[in-house]
Amino acid sequence: IVYIGRRMYMNNQLYEFRKVSEKDYDFIYRVKKEAYQTYVEINFGSWDEEKQKEYFKSFINACKEDAYIITYEGHDIGFYNGCISENKYEVGNICIVPAYQNRGIGTSILKDLISQNQEKEITLQYFKQNPVGRLYERLGFEITGETEYHYQMTRR
Repeated sequence: IVYIGRRMYMNNQLYEFRKVSEKDYDFIYRVKKEAYQTYVEINFGSWDEEKQKEYFKSFINACKEDAYIITYEGHDIGFYNGCISENKYEVGNICIVPAYQNRGIGTSILKDLISQNQEKEITLQYFKQNPVGRLYERLGFEITGETEYHYQMTRR
């Protein structure tokens, strides 16, 4: 992987990242819904569309400055967001649309974030039912806490 600015080359394929704008909000909501609806239903009993849309408004207002759309060949294929503080990088979301999953894109993005933040502690959390935890462990993350619904992991 070669990362230049907001462009990543993986297996000679170009993935680009662009800052989120208001026109992306519907796309991001759909991607988050595809990624998390099953886990929300398992943990909370149902996906309440109105509550989720209200939650999304709060989410997007809080993270829009640190959120990016992932594009491939001119198509929006996902988004990620994270937050940098003095000695810490918190990964918020790395979500890829189903048609582009299992191609290593999310893994490559996470590896790049690790590479760019080697001097920082990197944290993330995920729903306990999500099998992504195995990937995080392979990349050096360790469970450092948990809530009722999430495992919290850190890579030092």
